[in-house]
Amino acid sequence: MIGFGEPEPLTCSRAGCRETATWRIEWRNPRIHTADRVKVWLACAEHVEFLREFLAARDFPLAVKPVVAAASDAEPVAADERTGA
Repeated sequence: MIGFGEPEPLTCSRAGCRETATWRIEWRNPRIHTADRVKVWLACAEHVEFLREFLAARDFPLAVKPVVAAASDAEPVAADERTGA
């Protein structure tokens, strides 16, 4: 139920992964997003390179930062933005 118990930890955006995220990948698709529109995927230590390479292969501008250092920035990724790759 909403409002009961502990908040869920930030989880990795890799499809099927439920590990706690320690990395934040900020990216955008320049064909459809303006420079001020940044999307965020979260990654555990195991999947940070996979997700970074997934985005880099598409030539999307991106930045990888530790979650702690970026905690006050944009919102974490929503479940529907998770990659199935």
